[in-house]
Amino acid sequence: MKIDSSIFNDTINFIFTKDNSVGLFNTVVNDVYHSIYGAKEEAEQKFVKPLNFKKNYLQNKELKILDICFGIGYNTKALIKTIIQTKYKGKVSIDILENNKNLVLISPFIKDGYFKQYSEISFILFDRLFKDLYSKDTSSNKLYSMLKSKKHIEPFYRPLIKINESTGSVYIPQQANKAFLHNIYYHCISQRNKRVPKPLNYSKFIFNTYFDDARNTIKMLSGTYDIIFLDAFTPTKQPLLWTVEFFKELYRLADANCQLVTYSNSAAVRHAMLESGFYVGKFFDNKNRQCGTIASKNNNLILNKLNDYDLGLIFDTNAGIYYSDKNLSSSCEDIIEDHNKRKLELNLLSSSSYIKAKKWSKINE
Repeated sequence: MKIDSSIFNDTINFIFTKDNSVGLFNTVVNDVYHSIYGAKEEAEQKFVKPLNFKKNYLQNKELKILDICFGIGYNTKALIKTIIQTKYKGKVSIDILENNKNLVLISPFIKDGYFKQYSEISFILFDRLFKDLYSKDTSSNKLYSMLKSKKHIEPFYRPLIKINESTGSVYIPQQANKAFLHNIYYHCISQRNKRVPKPLNYSKFIFNTYFDDARNTIKMLSGTYDIIFLDAFTPTKQPLLWTVEFFKELYRLADANCQLVTYSNSAAVRHAMLESGFYVGKFFDNKNRQCGTIASKNNNLILNKLNDYDLGLIFDTNAGIYYSDKNLSSSCEDIIEDHNKRKLELNLLSSSSYIKAKKWSKINE
């Protein structure tokens, strides 16, 4: 994993993942934003594929999506790709929760593996996030410095970077980038639309962005969502968005047929989901390994239910003790301290002892 520390600040750096899509590494949390095996592949396999979109959503007249920890947008991009592929006709509303606005600023420019076949995705992000991307606040000024890491930026955008470098101007796009947006459409979209009978209706996409601690935002959201992506940092490192209280808020916001998808297999996370009222299941990668968790109010949408072994890990071991944040305002350290305290009080079996016992029982069956 090669890290480029030239962007953002000293805490967030570019990396290339093994499928050649660009990812991010956070030096403070000491964690990646995406799987090092492939940021693009992870989004498609662990977030969009489990939805079974064609079966469960293609007939919906409208889709409401909540993307928690948007980052540089892979989960939303993967979903838009699926919407394009399946020729979904309804309206699409995507609510983005991201604490770091600079990540959203850079998301359309990233070398993400989609531009060659699905340049519509970049156009949609530019067009629908235009006001957020190019507002007059100070964060937009940082976009210029981000774009200097050219090997991580889609080559199509590099001429724009050169123009700005040659003039020495600070990159604060207004009228100039309305023209740039037009160029994206002209060179990448309009030619493609001439070759297809029914071009994509870009106006059907609506984006709402919330740049704050997701715990603050989640309490003020109303209505319901059809799809929820939860892509926060690893629970043991950053449990803020994995608590039972946070999942209760997600349950409140979930439609009757909503699917909540996350990459985490954590017994503590699954326990919190169950405690919040969700039915919970799991899904697998191409090698039949567990690679994520899915939750819904509709048990019929859970194709791979948790078995007795999974439930034992959740309810009978200390690995299944969920995180708690009563007012959705505690620090990471306080949540972990409380979690460790409850572990001592409950004194449950360790997960390793449980696994050994289960293996022993299987041998003797």
